[in-house]
Amino acid sequence: MTSQLTVKNSTEINAPVSKVWEILIAPKYIRQWDELPQDFEDYYLEKGRTIEWSGSSKLTVTDCEPHQLLRLSLYALKWELPPSNYDIAYAYSLQEIDGVCVLNVEIGDFSILPDGENYCVKAQEFAEKALQKIKNLSENRL
Repeated sequence: MTSQLTVKNSTEINAPVSKVWEILIAPKYIRQWDELPQDFEDYYLEKGRTIEWSGSSKLTVTDCEPHQLLRLSLYALKWELPPSNYDIAYAYSLQEIDGVCVLNVEIGDFSILPDGENYCVKAQEFAEKALQKIKNLSENRL
């Protein structure tokens, strides 16, 4: 059995879950904490929506439970196997605990990739920066 190469991180945000959810699914906010293709239309993320960087990679929204879960499957064209062979995703889950929103992010599993450890390191760096930016956007937008 291969070991998992998955990033898990979380942050507490002093904002309602509904505000944090808006930051996660609205392209005008996503652009402030992650990259989107220049030609990406400003439609909110919803199940089935695809974000595609032509000739490079794509993210597909596979789960979208408002105010609870946003999961995007990742596929890069340079990976050797077809997309169905991979289960690599960005999952953002939200819960409210004592009036505080807890945002969890899980990215991976990169163990199927030959250079999975490198992807895992980059994902960890991304998660730390993205969570901080999402926290700042959510708390400063009250």
